[in-house]
Amino acid sequence: MNKIKLLYDVVNTLREKDVLRGVATGQVQKDQAKIFYVKNEFEKNLLTKQTKANIATEVDYEGKQVKHQSITEFTNHCHGGQRHKLFKHMHPGSCGGLKQKLTKLTFILHLLNSLKAEEQSDKTTLVTLEITELPEDIKALLQEKMSSTDSCHNHGPHCFVKELCAIEKGNFSLAMSVNKDNEIEKIVIIFEGTQHNEQDEQHILSINAELQLNEQ
Repeated sequence: MNKIKLLYDVVNTLREKDVLRGVATGQVQKDQAKIFYVKNEFEKNLLTKQTKANIATEVDYEGKQVKHQSITEFTNHCHGGQRHKLFKHMHPGSCGGLKQKLTKLTFILHLLNSLKAEEQSDKTTLVTLEITELPEDIKALLQEKMSSTDSCHNHGPHCFVKELCAIEKGNFSLAMSVNKDNEIEKIVIIFEGTQHNEQDEQHILSINAELQLNEQ
């Protein structure tokens, strides 16, 4: 199966939709103990940019427990001069030079080459990606990006994000189900990594995320 053609058709089908509805969930565990959970039931109008979201979050970290639920509506208008913090260093004028840009390109090609697409008996297509080991230069780039974000230096009830910055190695898997009309039905992402604290004790951090899109 042509992976490039499949991804093109999926993106094009997604682009042509007027409304997206679905449920996104995410969970973070440290040594089998849940430290974070979020569930977002959303509806986004791609024409008006209006988003409706019902969000529930739970945090249980370093003795602090927080539960919160909110229903919100907002309209998001893009501004060309603004960028998300995670991507502010990725525009052409950023530092790093040609070598870093080629490293990023290598990473993208590595992911694409690792993708597998298999047609199932029910005519859906299962797209999978398994990453157990990355080249050292790509590891260094990802670690640099992660450690430079504000999330790694935040304090307060949500500072568990710093756990992500301390991950030394890990395994990543993605599974995406695509129906015969090139529509995404479900995406499941699983990550498990190890880290050591100041006492050289090993901990296991696992992240599970799922996106379920509803049919229109």
